[in-house]
Amino acid sequence: MSYTIDERNPERQQLLAALLNPPTREVLGRLPAMPGARCLDLGCGQGNTTRCLADVLQPASCIGLEYDPALVDYAATRGDNPACVTFQQGDATRLPFPDASFDVVFCRYLLIHMAAPMAVVREMLRVLKPGGYAVAYEGDFVVEMSDRPCPALASINKIWNGLFQNPTGGRHLVGYFRKAGATRITGGAITLLEHEGTTMRRVYRLTAEATGPLGVAHGVLDEAEARDMVAGLIALEEDPHGMLVKFPDMWVIAQP
Repeated sequence: MSYTIDERNPERQQLLAALLNPPTREVLGRLPAMPGARCLDLGCGQGNTTRCLADVLQPASCIGLEYDPALVDYAATRGDNPACVTFQQGDATRLPFPDASFDVVFCRYLLIHMAAPMAVVREMLRVLKPGGYAVAYEGDFVVEMSDRPCPALASINKIWNGLFQNPTGGRHLVGYFRKAGATRITGGAITLLEHEGTTMRRVYRLTAEATGPLGVAHGVLDEAEARDMVAGLIALEEDPHGMLVKFPDMWVIAQP
């Protein structure tokens, strides 16, 4: 697995959770009540998705699995972890669990980072119990939009598509689960628009600051483009009349 953004940035990750948790809750709300459920969250990062999963589903246990051991340690130290939540290090393409171990297996913004997303999807279905649910929520970096022209958005879109392993993962979610043998699939798409507040615009600005040097190092942008990208997104964040529509997210609920 290769991360292109420093996932240890607390502010960026907390703001991202503030943006994505409400629509994630809507998707998870489609699942039936499962008293005593055992849940698994893949690519949990700082544990925000794991805590969201635990809060919505109220499972008996909820494991957050993360490849980066430093992030596992960070997630485990959070004081707001519910009693049912634990974290461990592991590879989402080779899950350290036997077949039919979980009632729900979840991932958010994981497959976009994976060079082999099908390996993750197959593992998600393998460790599901009969009648269980695999839930995936992924972005698709097709476009961003603003009311006033903002060329920096085109630059950050070049970053998404130039650095991420699987930048169009969202549009392929249904196909991934079909190919992996899922028998029941429900899916949808979500687009977020921000015209009040600056949470989304600040996430974009912080992401640009984190990825600009990587984009230059990998030849995605030159140094002038990277500087202009950051400056443009700072201006968008500070514009009291700024409006931003982020790239779409797609979700799937599938059963083996």
